[in-house]
Amino acid sequence: MAGDKGLSIGRAGLLGLGVGAPLVVGTQLWPKVESHPLLAAGLLFAYEAVLAVLAFVSAVSKELENRLAKRVADGTERLLLGRLTRYERRYRRYLVERHSAGGVKGLTIQGARNPRLEDVFVDVSLRPSPLHQAQNVTLADAEQEVPDGERRSLQDILDHPGLRPLVVIGAPGTGKTTLLEHTTVVYARRRERRRAKRWLPVFVTLRDHVQQIVGGGVAGVGLTMADVARLPLSAAALGDAPAGWFEDHLENGRCVVLLDGLDEVADPHTRQRLVRWAETQAARYPDNRWVLTTRPQGYDAAPMDGAEVLVVRRFTPDQIRRFVHGWYGAVERLSGSRDTGAAAYASAADLIDRLRAQPSLYDLSSNPLLLTMLCNVHRYLGALPGTRAELYGQICQVLLWRRHQAKGLWEDADAGPTRETVLRELAYGMMVHRTRSLPVGGPLATDLLVPALARELPGVSADVFLTSVARTGLLVEREPGQFSFAHQTFQEYLAASHIHRNGMSHLLKQRISDAWWRESILLWSAANPPVQIIEACLELDTADALGLALDCYDEAQEKPHELGQRLEQLRLEALQSPADSPRRRMMTGATVARHLRQVVWLADGVLVSALPVNHDVYRLFSDAHPEFRPEGYEWERGPTRSQDANTIYGTTFLGIPPGAPEALVRWVNDVLDGSAVFRLPTWDEACDPAMRPLLPPACSLWSQPPRDWSNRAPVCWAPEGVSHPWSVSLERVYERAVNGTIAIEDFDRSTGLPYQHTDPRFHDLLTDTAREVYMHGVPFDPVITFPSINISSSQALIRPSSPELLIELLTSLPNLVAEQARRLFGGHEPSSARGDRRLANSIAALGAEMVARGVGAEPEAADLLRVAAIALADRSGGIEVEATCRDIALGITTLQDRADGIIPAREVVLLVRA
Repeated sequence: MAGDKGLSIGRAGLLGLGVGAPLVVGTQLWPKVESHPLLAAGLLFAYEAVLAVLAFVSAVSKELENRLAKRVADGTERLLLGRLTRYERRYRRYLVERHSAGGVKGLTIQGARNPRLEDVFVDVSLRPSPLHQAQNVTLADAEQEVPDGERRSLQDILDHPGLRPLVVIGAPGTGKTTLLEHTTVVYARRRERRRAKRWLPVFVTLRDHVQQIVGGGVAGVGLTMADVARLPLSAAALGDAPAGWFEDHLENGRCVVLLDGLDEVADPHTRQRLVRWAETQAARYPDNRWVLTTRPQGYDAAPMDGAEVLVVRRFTPDQIRRFVHGWYGAVERLSGSRDTGAAAYASAADLIDRLRAQPSLYDLSSNPLLLTMLCNVHRYLGALPGTRAELYGQICQVLLWRRHQAKGLWEDADAGPTRETVLRELAYGMMVHRTRSLPVGGPLATDLLVPALARELPGVSADVFLTSVARTGLLVEREPGQFSFAHQTFQEYLAASHIHRNGMSHLLKQRISDAWWRESILLWSAANPPVQIIEACLELDTADALGLALDCYDEAQEKPHELGQRLEQLRLEALQSPADSPRRRMMTGATVARHLRQVVWLADGVLVSALPVNHDVYRLFSDAHPEFRPEGYEWERGPTRSQDANTIYGTTFLGIPPGAPEALVRWVNDVLDGSAVFRLPTWDEACDPAMRPLLPPACSLWSQPPRDWSNRAPVCWAPEGVSHPWSVSLERVYERAVNGTIAIEDFDRSTGLPYQHTDPRFHDLLTDTAREVYMHGVPFDPVITFPSINISSSQALIRPSSPELLIELLTSLPNLVAEQARRLFGGHEPSSARGDRRLANSIAALGAEMVARGVGAEPEAADLLRVAAIALADRSGGIEVEATCRDIALGITTLQDRADGIIPAREVVLLVRA
């Protein structure tokens, strides 16, 4: 009422100003109005216009004032309600409690309690990756080293500026969910810091709320992120959040939104709708951090626009050790046994020793989920499996009945195999229905579980069965009355086992192009000859199908010889495709990954590839880097090459030239982006006794230089008793030098050199250098010149005398000679010093051109250059000049002997996993 009254007064005032004021003024000034009517009318119009604008501004200001007052009031109300109810504190505490369980829920089977997340968590860290390369990640791929600038934790990425959504891609069991849970706990506990915002974590498991998000639920497609954030809290006993509480945090950019498990939604169209919804919400609340996790397979069909793709890295040997010790320490503490520290250390050390004794298990132990399984199996069975399928089978047995056997619960143990049979059938049915969740009273449980129970366990109801299996940890009750497998890999393995036991392989042939079934197909192939599956893949003839065929062949225990040859032929044909074709990229990655998969443990947990780089890998590398292709080397072309299927990797490539090792490592890491990274071994690793059996006979190894070397370029390491391929003994230098002095002694100043050269300029360089040596007239002896070197064929220089290094030495020689003259003679340079400088310049010019032409093509020039270098070293009084001349003479001799075939090219590359 007061407002209406004020409005009436305001209108009356405006009426008075608009009508009364002009009337009064016009009456008082009427004579002037009569004399100037147009001016009076204009002034009146201007006055009324100004009055109208003022009235409009007043109305707008009033409306803005009302709206601002309402927003301030609502914000104050939410703030007061949040403070008074302490909802944020309770919400953060709830997140910490919910997401602090260690590893996969229920998988740690010691007692009734699981280790806390902080006791066992090891950050796998992430690396950026293009989408097409991230899709090559598989469960058993090896860890890959990346430049330090690209290895980052998720928290580091979230804390730094940049608001692009993040998509975290990882193979099954690589710890995507655990990473998000750990991130949730960290941010839920974090206090405001100067450089790190106190984000509010919002964790959403997508598969649990598919219907509500994409339609068919209460709110249908109209759900906002704030609506979804409230969904998992309905049963959390937190009470309702203050009105608009989540909206306020999202609108003000205070949240880290963690969306987990896009790949666990089976239907491709549903995944696409989820991604579109996530894009909409990220655009609606752009100032928040957004993270989405998924497996690689299937994400390419529904990528998130504008998102940065990050690949989950695998455990390194050091991370494996930390996880195993942390896991055993936590389990022993929870067991309540005495002397837990010693027991935990002994058990962890035993498992690590067993892993070292079986390097083939490294690909399993580098996966966090599989490593957790290995810890469980080792603790209760005291043995380790050899394959993924065997590991899954053993962990299911441990969870279902072997633990009960250990505790003397024979009744439960006797029911274990039967329960596994029911679970196999249930897992297969859930795979067919493309679901991860099983409501107890729903039609799916009635159709899938009830018949199996009636046949195998009469009298046992579905809810009793599911509850009992959930106590083992193999199933998890994620919501009241809604069960799923503790990890989807269990569901995929049990479904593959059901297909295997019931002879249903024909069903898998129909699903080879379905990413939902990929892991089940691979696990089935581990227990069955995969001929039919591979044949179906070859008929489909797509890049993905060919990749699946190769993976199935690698998983299989029985590898038919003819099938292996056929796959090898197709692999070689694919490698003849255009370099940028999907088939070529896929097969290049498959070739490199398969060659480097087998590993050997060295000291301190270092893993090195058991096979040196072979012809196939080096050929693919040289196709990308033709500058490192050996001259005159005849590659075996095309698929006509006949090879045994068990030796498809070919033979070792010998003679990898200087400069190539570093480029080769970069190329391998690029080809295997997101799945494996390698480096050259260190000098100490090359000296490890376990490295010697991996080298072909009489071969040397490219490695990183010793730590105290200033030059960090790769060097060749040669085992004891093997001649170093990039250096020679002084005896050989002396022998070559003697031959060179004969040419100089026969030198005729009137005719020049005793041979003619096609290039007059090059001939002049040879003549000038010979004249300098001849005119000096001082005999030299290599033994006297280089007294620090032991003349023995068993002594070899470590420093490689590559063409690049020789050019570097030749280039530096004139400056060294000039610097020596300045130090010795100051401003005055005697004729002998000037002669040394001229000779150094001649040596440098001659050597550079000779190396460019090829030492083997210019034997006379090489002889003359070596003699000139030794002569300069003999007459020089400077240590640096003498050392440089020595290295030049040694380098020329080495290159000459390699060009003549006296020193065979036998350098190899063995790559180390980081």
